[in-house]
Amino acid sequence: MSAPAQPGQARVASLAATARTAWPLLRLLGTAAVCALAWTWLMRHADLRLLQDQAGRLPAGAWVSAAAALLGGHAMRAWRLQRDWRESAHAPFSECLRIVLLHNALVIALPLRSGEVGYLVAVQRRWRVGLRAAGLALLRWRLQDAAVLLVLAVLLLAPLAPALRAAAAVGCAVLLHVALRAAWAWLLARAGAGAGVLPAGPSPWNGLGASVANWGLKVLANGGLLAALAGLPWLPGWQGALGGELAGVQPLQPPAGLGTYEAGVWLAAGAPPDAAALVAAAIAVHAFSLAVALGAAALVQLAVGRPRAGEGIR
Repeated sequence: MSAPAQPGQARVASLAATARTAWPLLRLLGTAAVCALAWTWLMRHADLRLLQDQAGRLPAGAWVSAAAALLGGHAMRAWRLQRDWRESAHAPFSECLRIVLLHNALVIALPLRSGEVGYLVAVQRRWRVGLRAAGLALLRWRLQDAAVLLVLAVLLLAPLAPALRAAAAVGCAVLLHVALRAAWAWLLARAGAGAGVLPAGPSPWNGLGASVANWGLKVLANGGLLAALAGLPWLPGWQGALGGELAGVQPLQPPAGLGTYEAGVWLAAGAPPDAAALVAAAIAVHAFSLAVALGAAALVQLAVGRPRAGEGIR
């Protein structure tokens, strides 16, 4: 007969159960608070008339070039998806692009990054991929994204001289290469995943080029627009664009990062006291980036026929 639970153990178990129940509500309330604070700040600092003037002064070619760069990043993601699952499914590039854009649209539209589930559902339904393999592939994808963003943050935002920033970024990349490899091996062991479970092999760095290209193109495109709209030099524009993306990493995220993106741009660009031009430019760039992502997702959904479940399996 098992020994009865001690009063202290029962209390700890009860508190743990209460915490598990309360955590989703606390995250929801925290997200609502972050959203309210961000929008209060945004409305106090934004000059919407200035925003209209800024957007009208920029030539159409600048918008087209930025859109092409953003779409190029999504195309690299689609190429990665096609490469990841090439051993289990013969997926045309158009279908991979449709899945990538839909996944991105769900991440944008849903709070708390709950749209990440869209990737798992898509690959499982389309190609009958196991949820464990799909989850590990997505986890590797996001770990690489975090590594790329961290190196870019050191390269662009560290308060050092340019040469020292470059050296620090190289050192950060080397440390991440070692640390992520060890962490990834531990995660695979915990998940009980052998080499055959993961798409494109068990290495934590498979597909890294797509993450580098995606974030590099996004920061270059949005940073260039920020610099042109706000009258900034190139470097503060790129710093602001990276700050907006880093703001999207924090977990208490309102839908589309509305408000938090602009605050991240302002902070990374040096938090100027006269923020009207920069905040207006950040709103314009954010709206443009969202329009490109969601518009492309809608167009591809209409243009690419949806395959039946399991279609494409060899």
